[in-house]
Amino acid sequence: MTWGDLITLEYGKPVKDKACTDGETPVYGTNGQIGSSHLPPLCKHASFIIGRKGAYRGVHYSDVPFSVIDTAFYAEPVSDKIDLKWAYYKFLTYDINRMDSGSAIPSTDRYEIYKIEVNPPPLETQRKIARLLGSLESKIKCNQQINDKLIALRDALLPRLMSGELDVSGLDL
Repeated sequence: MTWGDLITLEYGKPVKDKACTDGETPVYGTNGQIGSSHLPPLCKHASFIIGRKGAYRGVHYSDVPFSVIDTAFYAEPVSDKIDLKWAYYKFLTYDINRMDSGSAIPSTDRYEIYKIEVNPPPLETQRKIARLLGSLESKIKCNQQINDKLIALRDALLPRLMSGELDVSGLDL
């Protein structure tokens, strides 16, 4: 079985207000979310996005309906044997950037992706894998947020500590 038996990669379209930040529809490009839009979503369901053009082409996922600009593809299932979240995680294992076609601007050819052999597990197993990886991904994001707060706290306290403004001599360290 190949990816072409399971999905199609649809071209994104130009979005006029992609730089908008208060729209309800996320807008993705080659490198991830680039803004939001007040326009209706191009993809009406959760799916993954693959960068199509540029030096770095990533793989991204949206849990909500979204739009994609013309530098990326979004996946549509053509088979009931595929879970798109599992497929997203599977695509993260591929080196999309080595699938170059084109000389002036590196690009990904969807027909080359369609030829890749894949042996997906049963649908329920795909869903279990996607749930497990999703929970790990959530924990990683939570830890990143905690880390960002700790960095901000360190950056705020360190100058006060170094200048002597903050006295820690009474702490039992």
